[in-house]
Amino acid sequence: MKRYIYILMCMVSLLAAQSCINDDFEFEQIESTGDYISLDISSLRLHTRAVIASEAKEEAVSHLDVLIFNKDGNKNVYTERIAVGNSSGTVNLSMRRSDYLEEGAEYFVYVIANSTLSENIFSELSSIAELHELKQYDERVHITGSSVKDAPTHFLMDGVAFLNSNGNATEPMKPTAVVLYDGNDKESTRLKVFLRRAAAKVVVRLNKGDNVDFVENAHIGYYLRNMPYSTAVIPFANPDEKPNPMLRTPDKITGEYFSWSENVIEITAYVYSHSWDVNRFFEEGTSLIVNIPLKFDGVEYENSYYQIALRPSHLLNFERNYQYTVTGTINAPGAEEVSVPIVVDELKYTVREWDEVNVDVNGENGPKYLTVNNNLLSMHNVAKDSLTLQFSSSSKISISVFDVYYINKFGIKTSDSHTGISGTTDGGVSGNITVRSPLPTNNTIRYFGLAIVNEEGLRDTVYVEQYPLIYITNQQGWYSYRDDFKKTAVAPTTYEYKGDGVINVSYTRTNKGTYQRPVYEYGYEYGTGTGSGFWRSKVATPLDNGMSDIYYYSWNNVRGDTPNTSSAERGGNARMYHVRVTSTSSYYNVGRPRMTVDGYTDPGADNAELVSPSFMIASRLGFINSSAGNISYANTDSLKVELYRNHCANYVEVYKDKAGNKVELKDWRLPTEAELKIIMDIQGTGNDAEAIDYLLNAAYYVSASGPVRNSKNSTTGTAGRCVRDAYEK
Repeated sequence: MKRYIYILMCMVSLLAAQSCINDDFEFEQIESTGDYISLDISSLRLHTRAVIASEAKEEAVSHLDVLIFNKDGNKNVYTERIAVGNSSGTVNLSMRRSDYLEEGAEYFVYVIANSTLSENIFSELSSIAELHELKQYDERVHITGSSVKDAPTHFLMDGVAFLNSNGNATEPMKPTAVVLYDGNDKESTRLKVFLRRAAAKVVVRLNKGDNVDFVENAHIGYYLRNMPYSTAVIPFANPDEKPNPMLRTPDKITGEYFSWSENVIEITAYVYSHSWDVNRFFEEGTSLIVNIPLKFDGVEYENSYYQIALRPSHLLNFERNYQYTVTGTINAPGAEEVSVPIVVDELKYTVREWDEVNVDVNGENGPKYLTVNNNLLSMHNVAKDSLTLQFSSSSKISISVFDVYYINKFGIKTSDSHTGISGTTDGGVSGNITVRSPLPTNNTIRYFGLAIVNEEGLRDTVYVEQYPLIYITNQQGWYSYRDDFKKTAVAPTTYEYKGDGVINVSYTRTNKGTYQRPVYEYGYEYGTGTGSGFWRSKVATPLDNGMSDIYYYSWNNVRGDTPNTSSAERGGNARMYHVRVTSTSSYYNVGRPRMTVDGYTDPGADNAELVSPSFMIASRLGFINSSAGNISYANTDSLKVELYRNHCANYVEVYKDKAGNKVELKDWRLPTEAELKIIMDIQGTGNDAEAIDYLLNAAYYVSASGPVRNSKNSTTGTAGRCVRDAYEK
């Protein structure tokens, strides 16, 4: 659950405050001015009553470690452990702000709840970097909160405070330094922090099939294979570099997290974050081994072991503060030996944030709350989703659809129809939200929002992304060059680097035989002037309509930092298109095309039928002029393939990401025949396609296995487009 506490540096009377006790808050006596820091913890008991599905032990806080670091993160200014107990209330730091904090300076305030590490370990930390490296080991994390000896009594949680002057602040995307002391001892500064658990929750529900009967006996029990039991106390600064945790396989248990009935067995376990390679699941992946005695075909099996993989096949990790629910059916005996359990197939998985709920504890007529488990829903080739979104509310909710749009082929947000799009519930105050939306038919991702409002006026928002089988996004290109555009310089000539000034390439043919019996040798000549090669470096200037003015650039006789430019195409398209294909069809197979040892797309017949599941198409910045640079010398299919594959192998296209950083794409290749055909199919016949521009208009385009006829051509001749495999790193 997204737990929050308010940190209040509040101005109170110089007189001692009277203790104030009610059902949900217990305020300690405070002798305070605004120079003190106090932490106001939301009522856990009230929250538990409001959300019946929550477990108090999953929410309880026994103690807090508060760490204050300077803005640079290299100095631990103050650390204190505060006993809280399981009741709600206000606790106070013993420090005075003026004794430790500089006036007007910014600080990071880290709050750690329920750590099993000693207080001295936190006080000895000298920087935020050391805090990121701090580990906690809990060998019985899977039964946290249980009565089993040596099991952790509470869940490790963490959060970083942020400014909340008006009481309605939203949490920053990343930890933010805040001013804690402005020099005025009588004015309060209000902060807020969300506490999130370090563990993930796993719930396994095994239903009784028609052919078996569960038999409860002394042999029942379960254990976790490869259970992750170590964790970073706070999330890693760079998630991509996080090391995997320590793994162990604890003894078989039953206990309070093992629920048995005649029809359903439910097991709850807690694990620390963990990721593993798809090919090393047995060595590293976490699974549940459970013995379920049963009767099958009149025979009783007192030992019947099963193995349940605790993750979807496409999701090879556990994340902090997420809940993973696994559902399956037992309809045949398992293995008699625990070492060779029967793997349960056809499991269903759901993943959601672990009971993230905010509750207004100050309502006059009881708690008012509204929560949705996810604020982002991805629908992949489905028109209905009734399982992913779950809500809990203090009153009935209404759902409205807003801002339906897609991004068109020129990168422009384009409004789409609301028809057929809805969010509905069964009318209760908790349960699932069913989202319906017709599948997009224009090869774009459909985006829309769901505004969820309850009768008290509390609001939440879900943003939906709906993907068709084939969908396309696009990226504005900036400039292009070739990686072989250099002679003596250490790097090739680009729009930003003069180098040798090489900006074009021509095809060459030398006769090594006789006039009567020519034997030609083919090669390339690189030019520095504005002469017309078959390919020249280009740069794009984006226009407001998503198109671009495209220019040739050259460094010939240039002394400054910016090359000369000459017009190549007004109102052209300098956008790269990213095509994702999620299903095999009758004329292509989805799979990453094979490459030769030389780094070219393999020309084999089987490879020609492959379409990469995720590939990009180069923009017009990679356009080859089929009437210049002696390209006519490439007058056979094999010569055409050689010329175009050489171009793709050396081609570089550069763009700027959302942060304005330069990104170079160098791994281009010739497309397969099937990839060319799928581009031809989805590009339309002119301006009628919404996701991709009319890219291929020549009569033939060169694939790795030879030219491919284009049925949607508007000109003659043979041309080429480079592609690249584009996968998330």
